[in-house]
Amino acid sequence: AFERRFLYKIRFDKPDATVRCKIWQQMIPELNASDAAILAEHFDFSGGQIENVARKHAINSILYGTADEILPVLESYCRCEQLNNGVMRKRIGF
Repeated sequence: AFERRFLYKIRFDKPDATVRCKIWQQMIPELNASDAAILAEHFDFSGGQIENVARKHAINSILYGTADEILPVLESYCRCEQLNNGVMRKRIGF
């Protein structure tokens, strides 16, 4: 019923690894290029999902300080951001 309310449906594809790497670096400037490439390869996120991780990182850095190793911290945030966490769910839409 919800889907019928929309006359037009637009499909937005997720960015490829190269674009994701640039988004990671744009959202978290202190992230070096190799760590950004690792995150881009391991996590097939949309730009919005990367932004969510970056916001969580910013807030936790303010509250608790910055960790010496940023990559493991970001990887843990990425795992939390993943919707399915290994569980198959029915797709909505397309």
